[in-house]
Amino acid sequence: MSSHPHDALPMRLNVDDSDSPSDVVDALFLGRFATGEQPYSHAVNIDRVRSGADLVPPGARVLRVARDDDRSATLAEGDGWTLLVSRWNRGADVTVTATSAELAAKVLGEATDGAADEPEPQPENVTMGFWYVSPRRGPHRTTRQIAAGTWDEIRPNYTAPSPRRWTA
Repeated sequence: MSSHPHDALPMRLNVDDSDSPSDVVDALFLGRFATGEQPYSHAVNIDRVRSGADLVPPGARVLRVARDDDRSATLAEGDGWTLLVSRWNRGADVTVTATSAELAAKVLGEATDGAADEPEPQPENVTMGFWYVSPRRGPHRTTRQIAAGTWDEIRPNYTAPSPRRWTA
């Protein structure tokens, strides 16, 4: 038995008519990580990307770009690292694989430095998290600002309290 995990998992990519070009970009990105050539990975999710931020570090060689109505995927590389940027609406996932953990962190930092856009302050709103399953990305959490009334405003939405009080 080999001490290399990639020896136990041969790489094979099957593509059919249900796959998009973005799916192919995603699969190509995993190759160097799966084989162990770049065994370290760092990733970040940015809910709101600043307008004009491309999320690709300076000097990167762009290998593939796939765009459709609601998503884009960019595959880029540099010496000892590979980067995948998956963008949708206002958000993005940025993932780097590299030959060292330090290099992965450095490239991820360069790609995302200043890219996050601050939400506009809305004192009457609260941040709410929502989970959903995307056919392309699997389980995913996103956040949204929702209006939140005061307790006095929403109290009529609730039934009367139970007559019995529980004590510890």
